[in-house]
Amino acid sequence: MARRSLLMAVAIVLIAGIAMYLHQGAGEASIDTAQAHAADTVPASDSAEVGKAPARPAPPLRASPNHFLDYFLATKARAEAGEAIAQRDLADIYGRCMLVNINPQKFLQSIDAITALSKSPADAKEMKRVASATTEECAVVDNGAIIPIEARDLWLAQAAKQGDLVAQARLFMAPGNRPHGDDLRRFMDQVVTSGDPAALFDLGQLVAGNSSGEGTGIYASVAGDPLSGYAWSIVACRRGLDCSAGSPLMTSLCLNTGACSSPSFESFVRDYLVTSGDAPLLDSKVQAVNALLPDAI
Repeated sequence: MARRSLLMAVAIVLIAGIAMYLHQGAGEASIDTAQAHAADTVPASDSAEVGKAPARPAPPLRASPNHFLDYFLATKARAEAGEAIAQRDLADIYGRCMLVNINPQKFLQSIDAITALSKSPADAKEMKRVASATTEECAVVDNGAIIPIEARDLWLAQAAKQGDLVAQARLFMAPGNRPHGDDLRRFMDQVVTSGDPAALFDLGQLVAGNSSGEGTGIYASVAGDPLSGYAWSIVACRRGLDCSAGSPLMTSLCLNTGACSSPSFESFVRDYLVTSGDAPLLDSKVQAVNALLPDAI
């Protein structure tokens, strides 16, 4: 367990260190520049119908920059046309590229410094590869411009406003926004009814930070601790969310933790976050979550 705790603690320190390092010497984007960028990306429509999500291409992560540019431009166009999921996807792109685009060279230098401390050559090699590919992708996002945090936040808020459950879950994770009791139960009802694997995964991230599931009714046993959170996310992966090596989820996890060799999110959880003693409890929580969902598998 000490190894697992150390991994996550180091991850937090590493990401904080990257952020500080990238800001040193880069200067702050001017207020006018940030406002202009945010104005260019303000959601254009509040009136798009929310219902079954339209088909959309999967992000060609780790593909060529030209292919990623096509994906970015198409996503931005759909977001500006009012598609809630595209608005969330655009927020994800901006969030992923905010630190990188402050100073791509320093970002890569930071990764080099981190991987130099790694005891796993495989993890270090993969982290460098992912960082390089991410830098290439982010270079085509708004022509590599520095991205103000407002650009990400505005699109995420708009997606949530239009009923996107993933965006709503992420906003709930902000300080002071976390729902409890009956409010959390109602939101969990919505996610369960939707059956959306992406929403199930982020619900897991939300409940993992709770200290208690009190007041959530039938969800009480899987709504208030990290193991419950892992269970929701694992079920999401088993129900269709791409959690395999090379997926956007796992490449993000690689950059955020330095653990880049896991073949799947579930493997990462079981290898790094859960002790062998807690594994049976995790299994029981996975079964409990699955039983709550329509068409239990």
